Amino acid sequence: MAARDIMPWISPLGGTTEAQWGTMAASEVFDVGEPIGVDTNGTIIEPPGATTSVVVADFTNGLGGIAAAGPGTGTLNIDPATGSTYATSARIPFWPFGYGTKFITKNFFATGDTTTLATPDQANVGVHYKMNQAVLNTAWGLEETAGLPGVDLVCLVTEVLDADKAPIRISGGTGVYLVFEVDKPTLAENN
Repeated sequence: MAARDIMPWISPLGGTTEAQWGTMAASEVFDVGEPIGVDTNGTIIEPPGATTSVVVADFTNGLGGIAAAGPGTGTLNIDPATGSTYATSARIPFWPFGYGTKFITKNFFATGDTTTLATPDQANVGVHYKMNQAVLNTAWGLEETAGLPGVDLVCLVTEVLDADKAPIRISGGTGVYLVFEVDKPTLAENN
């Protein structure tokens, strides 16, 4: 898994970096920029493993987001509240799905193939895709496969950016980044 695969994004089209908080369960392994769920007790839980798309059933109370801090993988991160590595019950901030939060990623996997990256273009704007993890736990991003409301965590692409993070609809450049919104898992009927 790689840190900062998916991050919040603010642009003239909107977005927010307002965080919510939960407490970490035992033995959780996730980095900043990876999806997390929040169980009915407000405990942060990690979604399923490699090459498994994030599905609504992963979110027991309909709340989830992208981790703004976390224990890390490989090299362990330091909890600023304690000065040592994150432990069970550590407070973890996350950027929630829904609530006007926009996200950005450069990981856009080809249809049904989480080993190959696709090049996004303007035709991807307005399309719903599903969030997925690459083979061997190497990266989180969107897969070029339609997200199924009520089953998949549905992600609506709102903008495609070039390498300088300028909208390709203006720059005419090649797409590198996808900007997207994620429906709250319990609000799949909004699609």
